[in-house]
Amino acid sequence: MPDKPMILVVDDEKRICRSLEILLSEEGQYRVKTATDYYAALDSLKGPVDLVVTDLTMPGKSGLELLCAIKKEKPDLPVILMTAYSTVESAVTAIKEGANDYIQKPFDNDELLSLIHKVLMANHKISVADEDTPFRARFGDMIGNSRQMQDVYRWVSRAAETDSTVLISGESGTGKELVAKAIHFSGSRKSKAFIAINCAALPENLLESELFGHRKGAFTGALRDKEGKFELADHGTLFLDEIGEMPLNLQSKLLRVLQEKEFERVGDSATIKVNVRIIAASNRNLENAVIEKLFREDLFYRLNVLAIHVPPLRERREDLPLLIDHFLEEKARRAGVLKKTLSKEAASYLLQYDYPGNIRELENMIERAVVISQNPSIELEDFPAQGHGLKKNSDLSTQIPMEEGLKKIEEIKFKLEKEVIERALKNYPDKSNSEIAELLGTSRRILEMRLKRYNITKSS
Repeated sequence: MPDKPMILVVDDEKRICRSLEILLSEEGQYRVKTATDYYAALDSLKGPVDLVVTDLTMPGKSGLELLCAIKKEKPDLPVILMTAYSTVESAVTAIKEGANDYIQKPFDNDELLSLIHKVLMANHKISVADEDTPFRARFGDMIGNSRQMQDVYRWVSRAAETDSTVLISGESGTGKELVAKAIHFSGSRKSKAFIAINCAALPENLLESELFGHRKGAFTGALRDKEGKFELADHGTLFLDEIGEMPLNLQSKLLRVLQEKEFERVGDSATIKVNVRIIAASNRNLENAVIEKLFREDLFYRLNVLAIHVPPLRERREDLPLLIDHFLEEKARRAGVLKKTLSKEAASYLLQYDYPGNIRELENMIERAVVISQNPSIELEDFPAQGHGLKKNSDLSTQIPMEEGLKKIEEIKFKLEKEVIERALKNYPDKSNSEIAELLGTSRRILEMRLKRYNITKSS
């Protein structure tokens, strides 16, 4: 193979071919040739080519058809697709047909250069001395083939090889627990317990009891001896989510466990020895919390031996098609229905939305849309939580004019909630209340309270 990889750029717009040719040639690392259609591309493939970068949507034969032809003739030749927002399903199909990656138009030049470098490196067209983790589209339950997620996977692999404490940072909903599980189940403790606890979910006295256990009679309600999470996780992994919310006095007790590998149950003087790996996570900036005297500095350094940052979804948009396709398939399977498709408008919306709640928000949006949609295709109007839930034929928009002010907000909420529940019951008449509640992301008790409030029966 020549020293410089040969890249074939395929796009029906000559100006795009020319601009990419200039961009890649100026890098000095690549040689470039271009083609403006399917047949010209196949002709160019008769010569040496190390990577194809092709538009997905072209007149005549598409980029997907070109991909299939390439994989038939040269199955090991890597292909990157350039795709528009509205072609999410085609992009996912292309990945399944063998495309190595894709990039959404309009894209940043540095983003494209980084992607080309990554794909060539993963396919051994170029070598990088410090690259020790293969390119992958998922790791455990984490999904994503973006550069940011490749970095996460690399750090997970390294963390799995050690027994050091790990501190995972990232916004709420980014999947920090999935990272922790991937570390555990890839490491030497994978056959032992993985125990998780949310430090923000319990008041201080209950959190102490949950972590360290208690002796019978230690406090009101302690009717029997109880093992804490540390004992349950012995020889395994304890995942401390939202560690930044842990009260200071419990931070001292946690620090002792990290240093001495021992503790006492609440109300007991007997010392218990444990062998537990600690993985902690926080959506707060713990360094700032240390400065503000809200988090112990010595504990921070004990936890921060290995640091992994999980990027927000808005910073890895190229992962959206894979995530969307995964959730469409998973939620349809759980609901017992055929996998639904996305309309062009719905796909465009999902790809452009900022997701302040990150992957958790995307998952919930798709789950509700799968339940609510009465058609094989999910429409933009099937995302009520984002302000698009009012159907064109719905009477809500006409019954509740904006000028009536804030007093109508609760009325809008109740009518919309009632409509969502009724639609779920209509679409799934054979499912139990527990199953309907799970589909709607709530509990059976809350669902039954809503059924009573709105006077809804399964036959109504």
